[in-house]
Amino acid sequence: MNGVFFAILAALLWGFVPVLDKTALQSGISIYSAILIRAIGSVLIMGLAVIYLGGFRPDEFSIKSVSFLLVAGAIAGGIAMIVYFMALQTIGAARTIPITSIYPLFTIVFSLLILREQFNMVNVFAGTALIVAGLIILQR
Repeated sequence: MNGVFFAILAALLWGFVPVLDKTALQSGISIYSAILIRAIGSVLIMGLAVIYLGGFRPDEFSIKSVSFLLVAGAIAGGIAMIVYFMALQTIGAARTIPITSIYPLFTIVFSLLILREQFNMVNVFAGTALIVAGLIILQR
């Protein structure tokens, strides 16, 4: 299948999930319990994917890769999820998602500073301007 199809499908799924998250929060569950239950759902699906699709090869593990992935999981699946749910609870899905969708701007900065990646700066500035303009429009 086409990678663009998978990207659009991921965007569709990620676009739907905040509605489920907000609905769950409205039932009165704490954000910490909600995140834990959501993580269990994720682990179940990933377990099934490993069983049926393969790809789990412990011989490829290194201390460095496992360490970086554990930290990434703690940040994205832990800390960021907590503040994401706090935002959902206070300002709702329709306002939270556009704001959190500016993460590519931070990725560009971190990629330049930490990974020393090279970018076409005209494209970066144009994309950044469009993202910021879109965010301003959505928040009004």
